[in-house]
Amino acid sequence: MSHGFLTIATGDEKYYKMATNLLQSYRYFSKSPLPFAILADRENEYTAKFDDVMLLENAHCNYLDKLSMLESLPYDVNIFIDADCIAYGDLNKLFDMFKDADDFSCFGRILPLNDKTGWFEYENLGELKQKVSYVVGLHGGVYYMRKSKRCDAVAETAKALVPRYKEYSFKGNFATPGDEPLIALSMALNDCKPIPHDLRGILCYWEYVGQMRLSITGGVAAVKNTEVRTDLLHWGTRFTITPLYRKQIADLRTLENGGSRTELLLNSMQYRAAETCGQIDRFIKRALNKLKRIFRIK
Repeated sequence: MSHGFLTIATGDEKYYKMATNLLQSYRYFSKSPLPFAILADRENEYTAKFDDVMLLENAHCNYLDKLSMLESLPYDVNIFIDADCIAYGDLNKLFDMFKDADDFSCFGRILPLNDKTGWFEYENLGELKQKVSYVVGLHGGVYYMRKSKRCDAVAETAKALVPRYKEYSFKGNFATPGDEPLIALSMALNDCKPIPHDLRGILCYWEYVGQMRLSITGGVAAVKNTEVRTDLLHWGTRFTITPLYRKQIADLRTLENGGSRTELLLNSMQYRAAETCGQIDRFIKRALNKLKRIFRIK
């Protein structure tokens, strides 16, 4: 039975760059790398680095492409990872975390029907109420998928829900229908449960901005002054343009190329310079805005 990872990149080149960063961080930390596939809307220099490439026709270039992924799984047992993640440890451990999971699963919570914190609310489901016995809260950065009719059913149900997305009043600030609400409800309808969220499996950077200790050279992604550590950090696309993310990638490239301590030191100096410039820029903008308010300048 084949096992492997996959990610998605469609549209803007930045997503391909992020997917490649994820791939290379995985290979760096994995003692026995498994095949890693990419679902993409075109072949290019980035997709050439992956073990398998699945081309997506008529890509949406949004969250709905994840639903298309479910219809063309490359391996018997698959773990999907969002492209804006970076590995800080051996991600093969994820298969052990999901070994007893349903054919479709993820990190999340099984919630009572009266709960208001999941991706959907029971009272908004109309005729679907009788088919749901719990609400699902989940993190869509990682999906576990074992090829089966049950896994196929989750995909088919999620796609069937898209035309009625607004009708069910899903949670989340998505400009287009989001994969997480659709998959959460589909999981509930097909009785596929998430497993408890293990922060070692994935941690969201945006929840701990300014509170993290990061060293890709040492395989460390930890929340300061706590015992919380992770092997997979979900940065969020908006934070992949920050000096801190760029330093992680620069250090990774240096390590891959057998670079010296001097090169790593230069990476740190460039990071601190970029961070200082950013702080100065933010200070100037705040000062100008304050002056505008004082003098009522438009």
